[in-house]
Amino acid sequence: MVRSLSIAAFSTYLFLLLAMVWAHQHPGYRPVEHRYNLAPFRSIIRDVPSGGRGLWLNIIGNVVVFTPIGLAVRAFRGPRSLIPAAFASAALSALIEIVQFQSGRRYSDVDDVILNTLGGVLGYAAAVAIVSLHNSWRRLVTRRPTGSEAGSPSSNLRRICRSICPFASKDKPRLN
Repeated sequence: MVRSLSIAAFSTYLFLLLAMVWAHQHPGYRPVEHRYNLAPFRSIIRDVPSGGRGLWLNIIGNVVVFTPIGLAVRAFRGPRSLIPAAFASAALSALIEIVQFQSGRRYSDVDDVILNTLGGVLGYAAAVAIVSLHNSWRRLVTRRPTGSEAGSPSSNLRRICRSICPFASKDKPRLN
């Protein structure tokens, strides 16, 4: 059930991604030499200092829009390595840029591939962190108290509080 919902959500994401990429068209015809950028970091260096729309749409938008690729790679392939996430993000991004260039509908930029790959890697890292936190929490909550922890009705609550705040020790004096 969860896997089916994940596949449906990822399919919807891919459909929306492709619709977003090919729905927008630059007005007017542009010659081939004005439809691409092959110099790495050129648009990033241009957009970061200026801020505003270029920063949000080009840089942050390209990173955020590809984070689901990294999440999906982690969900469907397991915790092997982030290399498949980087490869999947780079390959899909390069394919999109090539089609954009060939169609003449949009501007193709190598920085988009770089930023999209970064987004996929960050998505994979986020998925690994989420799974790790979930597993830690599950182990903590399901562990049975032993020794001095057993017998007290609030032992689970104390154990959870100590795990969240590890510098809090049961040896410290209480404030009444």
